[in-house]
Amino acid sequence: KTATRTAKAQAAAAAVPPGDDQGVTIGDFRNASIPDASVDLIFTDPPYDRKSLPLYGDLATFAARILKPGGSLVCYAGQYAMPEILANMTPHVRLWWIIYCQHTGQRARMTEYGVIVGWKPLLWFVKDTRRDKHTFVDDIIAGAREKDAHDWQQARVEAETLIEKLTDPGDVVLDPFCGGGTTCGAAKRLKRRWQSFEINAESAAIARGRIAEA
Repeated sequence: KTATRTAKAQAAAAAVPPGDDQGVTIGDFRNASIPDASVDLIFTDPPYDRKSLPLYGDLATFAARILKPGGSLVCYAGQYAMPEILANMTPHVRLWWIIYCQHTGQRARMTEYGVIVGWKPLLWFVKDTRRDKHTFVDDIIAGAREKDAHDWQQARVEAETLIEKLTDPGDVVLDPFCGGGTTCGAAKRLKRRWQSFEINAESAAIARGRIAEA
């Protein structure tokens, strides 16, 4: 598996022009120098194993600083951890809505809870309030399972649907947990500006290749 991932990263790197990072910075978003009130939308998929849950609080603190007034933060979350995630985030950003993502194909079994999981929540927060309440957002999105680029990859349709609804062409979309680059690729296709951070160099290389081809 490691050899396959390395080969993917090398192939992706070869497809990207030298010196072009495709908007993907290798590093921790918490150390990033992003200007205050400069981002229109954060769309991201943080890790939600138990030891990583404090990252949600860091993400919310980051969002409260860099989002423009009326900007949105949309993030995936695990149902099992919702109370802790919300407790970490709501002191910093305002919960606006929860979007239901229905995934087709193979369904995970949460043996600890005795539940077969067929959907995933997207938590939608805003800075102060939503800037545009006249564009309606459907709170159910159906997407196919996609894991070709990254183990925790999410469906492209979810990123594209919400980026299109929550931003305008030329707006800035940021992903602090880039992974396979799905968010950035969607932003590029929709003619938004994008920026992202990824701590794993191989994941960053794969993401850059996918973005270059988007």
